[in-house]
Amino acid sequence: RRTMSTPFDIEKRKTLTPLQRAKLFAEHNGTCVVCRHQIDGVRQRWIVEHIMPLERGGTNDWSNLGPAHEYCAREKTKEDHSRAAKDKRVYARHIGAHIPKRPMPGSRHSPWKKKLNGQVVRREK
Repeated sequence: RRTMSTPFDIEKRKTLTPLQRAKLFAEHNGTCVVCRHQIDGVRQRWIVEHIMPLERGGTNDWSNLGPAHEYCAREKTKEDHSRAAKDKRVYARHIGAHIPKRPMPGSRHSPWKKKLNGQVVRREK
């Protein structure tokens, strides 16, 4: 039996040891996975970044992790959060879970309708 994946299924974030961080940094030759510039490990702060974010279906696999400048990672994360939020809104509309707060006046969801002659009447249910 196959289960449907939703934008709400998020894998738990994995913590790396200092030795694993050093190994990851060396494997990427100290290159930021976001901006592709060299990271000066002594002078610049860097973090381990998910290349494909967990929110958008990424995993904690070693191939999905890489070093990134702290600033680059922060900017990427902001963008990732906004994209994930949009994905969730689209998904909610797609499955019919989204309920508009109030209907647009004159729309078919409104209790009022406007006839062709301009008269406004209560919509029959």
